Amino acid sequence: MKNGTMFATLLDYADEEFWEAHPTIHFDTLDKEGEYKVLAAFYTQAYKVDDGNVVRYYDYTDLTEKTVFAEYIGYISDAELYDTGITAECGDQLLTLTTCSYHTSYGRFVVVAKRTD
Repeated sequence: MKNGTMFATLLDYADEEFWEAHPTIHFDTLDKEGEYKVLAAFYTQAYKVDDGNVVRYYDYTDLTEKTVFAEYIGYISDAELYDTGITAECGDQLLTLTTCSYHTSYGRFVVVAKRTD
């Protein structure tokens, strides 16, 4: 993975100018095409099980409850590198893409996008 062959271009979203030129992500499955607008991009890390008082973005797998959704959106809003102006409401479909980042131990870089089609 360190050689840049898998998901390394996702790190380009750390640069606001790159996002301005590429605000949309096309993510297609076998039976459906999808278009998503980038909501946030941020650096974080994968935490150890016994690390306390941390936010694990990867634990937010079910965002159907309004309070959980609001908590997640609050977290990514606090962590985002720049303001995209894109907002999300409970019920919106979000795409979370993540890759390794070497800014810290177990570093991760995350891009969250909202389905728009």
